[in-house]
Amino acid sequence: MSDDEELSALLAHARALVGVELADLADQMGLPVPPVAAGPERTKGWSGQIIERELGVETTGLAGPDFAKLGIELKTVPVDGSLRPRESTAVCQIDPVVIAGESWETSTAREKLRRVLFVALEVPAEARSVGERRVAAVRLWSPSQEQERTLRTDFELFVREYFRRGRSEAITGHLGVALQVRPKGKNAADRRPGYDEFGAMTQVGKCGFYLRPAFVASILAGLPS
Repeated sequence: MSDDEELSALLAHARALVGVELADLADQMGLPVPPVAAGPERTKGWSGQIIERELGVETTGLAGPDFAKLGIELKTVPVDGSLRPRESTAVCQIDPVVIAGESWETSTAREKLRRVLFVALEVPAEARSVGERRVAAVRLWSPSQEQERTLRTDFELFVREYFRRGRSEAITGHLGVALQVRPKGKNAADRRPGYDEFGAMTQVGKCGFYLRPAFVASILAGLPS
């Protein structure tokens, strides 16, 4: 199968899911829906795993796009009835040591955002479980020149003013127009090697790049009616 044929098949499969509830997909796979009492720790990531499995993402543990041959990353986004994201969208984890020597062109963040298949999952207002989420829209996206400029500007701000200066702990959620840096550790004790302001090795909180909800909303708003 050629790349064009494989892409057409992937998009046809994804678009055919619009209107389908995750509980139905899980039932077809013979998988249980996490109970309401399980809490966010048990249910977090379940929606994405169901869509990944349905669309044939192979979990290899290797870095790179989810659909390696097509260079496409898969992102599931919980949304309301107006396709407004309910939370930020994770892009990738950040290695505070490696990123200090990176440019936007060589970054994992850029590689992850080069070509993205967004699957919007509507969360009903009265939803009792994650199984009631349904596929609301599908969007294959690559950043426009303007969007890439915005992403680059944000990335360079974080690298130049914070990671290279050993100030990653000073980053707040208010920084960045499209990209933001948020904690990614399980708790305050979940830390990894990084630099301090004097260039010495230390331990800093785990963090990652995320796309702001408003930025993803503008992408989903470009969906054909």
